Amino acid sequence: FIVKVKKILECVCYSCGKLKVDMRDPMVANAVRRIKAQHRLKAIWALAKDKKICEPDELDEKDNG
Repeated sequence: FIVKVKKILECVCYSCGKLKVDMRDPMVANAVRRIKAQHRLKAIWALAKDKKICEPDELDEKDNG
């Protein structure tokens, strides 16, 4: 139980609560679309574990400036 909670927290940005990976990334979209639900956390975690901060949305940047 604790291991899964740790992996979930490693996938989420602590300051804004968004996933650290961009859903428009082809690797992420492929993992969400094709991998079974029981293995999806492992695939998303593998992509997000090395990122320290979340990727900013392009829409937020256009709205602010």
